[in-house]
Amino acid sequence: MLGKLLGGGSIKAIGDIVDDLYTSDEERNEAKIALEKLQSKLKEKQMDINLADSQSTAGGISGFMQRAWRPTIGMTCAVALLWEFVIKQFLVFVLAVFSIETMPLPALDMGVLMPLVMAMLGFGGLRSFEKARGIAK
Repeated sequence: MLGKLLGGGSIKAIGDIVDDLYTSDEERNEAKIALEKLQSKLKEKQMDINLADSQSTAGGISGFMQRAWRPTIGMTCAVALLWEFVIKQFLVFVLAVFSIETMPLPALDMGVLMPLVMAMLGFGGLRSFEKARGIAK
């Protein structure tokens, strides 16, 4: 029961309790309507929070992270791909041409990076698809 309340199924858990407490259909329907009103108020409050979040002008690192975490992750992935597939390969070529011996250049773990890149590209593609279909808000 506690897991349902804390796991996001609180409205359903309350509804099940109401079903157990009330016996008549009329009372049960009134309770369900009250729960639906409560759920709509919760959604309205969450929309207010989202609106305030989007209009925030917070400064400093918290404001930056609030507005720019997704582009920051995207740029990090782009720089990592640029290093691994362009810059490092070019450096290895130049060092080999001039017979310069150095320590091995650092290699990135592409097994970790590529799923992140593909997920971000997938989300971007899905968002574009939703906008094209008129599904996006």
